[in-house]
Amino acid sequence: MDTSDLWDFTFFWQIYRNMMGTVSPFVMIFVAVAVVGMLLGVIVSIVVKARK
Repeated sequence: MDTSDLWDFTFFWQIYRNMMGTVSPFVMIFVAVAVVGMLLGVIVSIVVKARK
């Protein structure tokens, strides 16, 4: 039984690259929203502390 073609890593890397190319823009949108939310939270906490 020849199993040399069972693990075709070139094929797996092509699938992984295509999946990352498709998914990464949507992931970056969520990351950007989270970063903006954290930045706004920090700014609001600084303003609240400054007013006290």
